[in-house]
Amino acid sequence: MEDLNRAVADGRALTRAVPPVLAGALPLDADAARLAWQSWADAGRIDGAAALAQALESTYPAVTSALIDLRERAAEMLAQRDEIWAPIARRLAAWLVEAEQAAAQAGRLSALDKAVKWLADIAGDLRHQRLAPFAEQSQHVWQTLRQQSNVDLGPVRLDGTATRRRVAMDVRVDGVDGGTALGVMSQGELHALGLSLFLPRATVDQSPFRFVLIDDPVQAMDPAKVDGLARVLDEVAATRQVVVFTHDDRLADAVRRLDLPATIWEVTRGERSVVEMRRCDDPITRYLDDARAMALTADLPADIRSELVASCCRSAVEAACHAKIRSVRLGNGHTHAEVEAALADAETTNKKATLAVFDDPKRGSDLLGRMKTAGPGVVDAFQKCKKGAHKGLTGDLRPFVRDVEKLVGWIQR
Repeated sequence: MEDLNRAVADGRALTRAVPPVLAGALPLDADAARLAWQSWADAGRIDGAAALAQALESTYPAVTSALIDLRERAAEMLAQRDEIWAPIARRLAAWLVEAEQAAAQAGRLSALDKAVKWLADIAGDLRHQRLAPFAEQSQHVWQTLRQQSNVDLGPVRLDGTATRRRVAMDVRVDGVDGGTALGVMSQGELHALGLSLFLPRATVDQSPFRFVLIDDPVQAMDPAKVDGLARVLDEVAATRQVVVFTHDDRLADAVRRLDLPATIWEVTRGERSVVEMRRCDDPITRYLDDARAMALTADLPADIRSELVASCCRSAVEAACHAKIRSVRLGNGHTHAEVEAALADAETTNKKATLAVFDDPKRGSDLLGRMKTAGPGVVDAFQKCKKGAHKGLTGDLRPFVRDVEKLVGWIQR
């Protein structure tokens, strides 16, 4: 009896409660193994030696089979995971070596950061020092070009780092900082600003090019800025050959009025794109040359020839008057707008000549008396200019053209 009791105790000792690993969440389906183990554990609590033995014998194969199957499936999953994670583990191991080296050198990182910041600051200072002469020249050019503009240009500098560098400009409108100043500037002011940045860079001493080419800088500029442009280009021409292409005659007029040294060429494209260049004289000279040429053209009918000659001579006189009025009034401090308004009010040749001679449109009655001092034939030539353009002239036209030339020279003096 004692042996039987010992055997029953040993049989019950073989069974255990379901282990936590099977009771918890698993990445595998362990329900069959858990149920088989539970049956095995329940068998250990059966009363009676015979019943206990039968229960153990009947549940053992099932729990063994279920555990073997679970172990095989777990081994397959581990193999799959090892195949996936092994390359990553090797990379992590290599990174770990570098990370340990970096950790060992961590104390030097702060010093390197300070060194990089110091280098960036020094590079910025050197960049600003190199840019300073250009910035000063840009301000000088802008001050000359701005002419009656309420936009002030401050220091020009380079901002940003790496691939995000840009030119920064301090612009003030009416004395107020204008972050959006470019949005309110006129097209003419933007062109002037562009020239202010371009010319200093194009004329550095280190440049191998001793010339400057500018395409149509006059576009959208008001007359005051055109005068400033002429003066700026004259300064540049002291050390460079300056070539300007433009469709606008105002720059040429400003150059002549300001008496700046320049050579003006007129480029025309004829049939089959044949390009012809000819020296372009001032309007007064062109009108007088045309008058002389037509006076000698025998193929023209006499009445048409005389009207054309008189028209050219009158245009020469009016051009001389315009040049004199602009020169005198602008020299006295009048604005371009005021001068153009005065020219618009002087509608007739007589009024234009009065304004040019006396700078007073109300002294028309004194004009012919003053004009007599220019020499014989001048007053008569002036009268013929006005009447002949409508009714034509008779006789030899060459003396008339010479008297008009004398009149024009007197008005200019």
